[in-house]
Amino acid sequence: MQEVWALGCHVLRRPLARLLAASAAERLDPEDEARWRALIARRALGEPLAYLVGHAEFWSLALSVTPDVLVPRPETEILVERALDTPAVEGATYLDVGTGSGAVALALKKERPRALVAACDQSPAALAIARANATALGLDVAFWNGSWSDAIAACSCDLVVSNPPYIESADPCLDGDGLRYEPRGALDGGNDGLRAIAALIPAAVRVLRPGGRLLIEHGARQDRPVRSLFEHAGLTDIVTHPDYAGHARVTGGIWRG
Repeated sequence: MQEVWALGCHVLRRPLARLLAASAAERLDPEDEARWRALIARRALGEPLAYLVGHAEFWSLALSVTPDVLVPRPETEILVERALDTPAVEGATYLDVGTGSGAVALALKKERPRALVAACDQSPAALAIARANATALGLDVAFWNGSWSDAIAACSCDLVVSNPPYIESADPCLDGDGLRYEPRGALDGGNDGLRAIAALIPAAVRVLRPGGRLLIEHGARQDRPVRSLFEHAGLTDIVTHPDYAGHARVTGGIWRG
C-alpha cells in the first residue's frame, strides 16, 4: 500500500500528506487515474519502484535513476562506510569504478569535499545519469567513459572502490522479479561471478599509491575467493565486512607497494 501511495504522489505531483488529506469526494482526472493504475500494474509485475518514479535515495542523496543504471541498494552504503574509514587527507584521490548512477562517488564527495573524486563506467547512458545527478546535487566529480581504470595514471589513487557485476550468469535471480528490469551488464559477473572482480583487482593495484586501499562489493558467498584474489595481487591487511543483514558484502585491502 505504501508503494501505491508513492506512485500516486508521483503521478499527481502532490506530497503524501496532501494526498491523504484529499476529500473522498474529490475525483481524479481520468488521465491521471489511468496513469496511476498503469504504474500500479507495472509495479505488480516486478518493475522497480525507483524506475517508475524516476528516483531513489542513497546516503541521503536524491538520485535520478533509469533502467540504464542499477537501483542503488542499502547494502552498497557499506562500501561508502568502509571507504570513509580512510583518513581524510586534503587532495586525496578517490576512484569509483563502474559508477552507474554515481551513487558511491557522489556520497564520497559529499562526505569528503576536499578529496578529488573521479568515476568511470563503460556505459555512456549510465554516465549521463551520473553527470546529471552530480549537477543536480552540486557535487564536483570527474566522470569519464572507459573500461575500468584504463584512463588513470599509475600510482595516482589513494582509494579505489567498486560495486562491479558479481552475480553468476546462470543464477535464476537475474531473470526474476526486479533484476530482470535492471541492466544485465551491471549484474552478470560471468560463470563464477568473479570475472569483473578478477580483472579489476590487478588494475586497481596498478593505480594505487603505496598505502592506498581497494574496496570491492561482492556476493555473500564470494568472500573467500575475493580475499584469495586480493592476496594473489599482493594486497595486505585484507578484511571482509558484513552488510546490515550480517552477510559478507565488502572486502578491502591495502597496497603497500
